[in-house]
Amino acid sequence: MDDLFKQKLAKLRQPVSPKTFAEALFGDVSWAQKIHFKQVDEAPAIKERTFSEKGQVLESLERFAQEKFEEQGTTSIKIMGGEISYRPDPVWDGIEQAQSYQDLKMGLSVDAQSLDLTLQSKIAGQVRIMFVPEEYRKIEDYKDEMKEGLINQLLPAFPAKIAEFFSKMIAAMKLDESEIILYPVMNHGQDLSREVMKVAAFYRPEIIVTLGANATHKILQSQERLTQVHGQFFNRKIENIGTFIVVPLFHPSIIENNQNMKKTAWLDMQKMMKQLKKL
Repeated sequence: MDDLFKQKLAKLRQPVSPKTFAEALFGDVSWAQKIHFKQVDEAPAIKERTFSEKGQVLESLERFAQEKFEEQGTTSIKIMGGEISYRPDPVWDGIEQAQSYQDLKMGLSVDAQSLDLTLQSKIAGQVRIMFVPEEYRKIEDYKDEMKEGLINQLLPAFPAKIAEFFSKMIAAMKLDESEIILYPVMNHGQDLSREVMKVAAFYRPEIIVTLGANATHKILQSQERLTQVHGQFFNRKIENIGTFIVVPLFHPSIIENNQNMKKTAWLDMQKMMKQLKKL
C-alpha cells in the first residue's frame, strides 16, 4: 500500500505537458489555453456593448471626408473651423528588384556570412513572413552560440536566450523554417531600411513584421508610438513592384520577460496567423 501511495504521489509531481503551442511558449496561463464551454439550458446574459462617442464621431468624419474626396476629385476639403486633407501612404520608390540571390547579395551591406546564414536557403515566393530586427550582431559575438537548425538563422539578430524564445514564437505561429527570413534595419549606425525593402521585393513575403520601435518607424516611414500601432496592418507600396502588409510587433527582448507583453504579443501573432490561414 505504501509503495502504491508513493507511485501515485510521484506521478502527481510530474510536470504536465503543454497542450497547445501557446501554452508551451507562454506557460500555464489562462489566456494561452483552450477554453471548453459547458452547455447550459439558459442562454448566457448578453453584455451590453459600449461605444466611444469620440470614436463614432471620428469614424463618421472619415466616411464623410472619403465621400467628398471621391465626389470632388480632390485631396482636401474645407469644413467649418478648418480643413481635412487626405494623406496617402508613403511609397518606396527607386527600389530595384534583384534577379538572383547573388545579384541581391551584391547590393546589401550586411556581411556575407550572416547573409548566407539567413537568406541563402530561402526561395522567392515561398516566404510567408519577413522579420525586421533592429540590428545584426558581429560574427564573433554569435559564432560560439551556433547549434543546428533555425536557431542559427536567429543568432545574428538576437542573443542566444532571446533567439531560443523567438524560435518558440515562430513555432507557435506554425511557421516552417523555409517560410521566414530576417533582415536588419540598421548596420553599425547605417540605415538599411531601403535594403529591407529590396530584400522584400526579391522574396515577396506576405507580411513584413517590424520588431521594435526603430524598425517600425523606418519601415512605416512614420513616428507613431509602437504602443498605438502594434498588431495593426499597414500597406506599404514598393513602386513598380507591389504592395506589402507591414505589421509592427514588440521586440522579443521586451516580450520574453513580461507576462503582460506575452499576452499582447500572442494576440498580435494570432492576427497574422489568421491572415496566413494558419489559425
